[in-house]
Amino acid sequence: MSILKKRCVLILLFLTTIIPVAGAADMATVHGVIYEWDTFEPLENVIVEVNSTPTQSMLARYGIYTFDLAPGNYLLSASYYQGSTLRYYAEEEIRITNDGDYVIDIIFLPTYYEEGEMNGSGFDELDELADLAESDMPAEESGSFSTLIYVAIVLVMVLAGAYVLASQRKADAVGRSPDGSEYLENDGLLPLSDGSAGLPADLQEVVSIISNNGGRITQKDLRSRLKHSEAKVSLMISDLENRGLVQKLKKGRGNVIILVGSEQVNQNV
Repeated sequence: MSILKKRCVLILLFLTTIIPVAGAADMATVHGVIYEWDTFEPLENVIVEVNSTPTQSMLARYGIYTFDLAPGNYLLSASYYQGSTLRYYAEEEIRITNDGDYVIDIIFLPTYYEEGEMNGSGFDELDELADLAESDMPAEESGSFSTLIYVAIVLVMVLAGAYVLASQRKADAVGRSPDGSEYLENDGLLPLSDGSAGLPADLQEVVSIISNNGGRITQKDLRSRLKHSEAKVSLMISDLENRGLVQKLKKGRGNVIILVGSEQVNQNV
């Protein structure tokens, strides 16, 4: 073998050894934990994806994920399913500027569904506030800071909800009709069922509407008769389900709310 050929072989061996090492040195590690909004506990079996080339995805069995990414801009998404139903979904835009560790924690905020569609409009303003706070920070710190922002927002929402609920209990008095049955003052002496006695005024209002409608009503129709938001109505229905006062049944693309104990429960819906 000639000297020129030997030098070419040595150069090729050098390049094949150095180039992969240099490329690996530029890779950054992106990792974090995915939390549930109401318990702040890691959520198991979350599907996490990042739009790298090729796309990377993994199942975060204990709420912990990690990816190796080259410098660039990416979209990190997380999905949580119960059965075949998507319960939580979140996206996070990330920017990798150099190698190192990037901690991006994700908090799943509550998402409500109506007739098969996702409605997250109630949290648009909160997302804008979080984006505004992150815009003035370095990319390396934005992930951790966004987690603190979401935690603070959720705490404020919980405290505000408790305050509103307490105010409604004081403002909406429950009276009695001449026969001794309880009624809501703003419902025109409408008798309430025995199971609704002692409920907060807003839940009593929901029970009264369903009772006046023959013991059953669609969730869409119920929401149109209330002054509350879609998210508030969904939470009240869940509260009544937990108390055993109503049943929520799927019908087509919507839900039917049935008052427990009414003759409608045993009929086909």
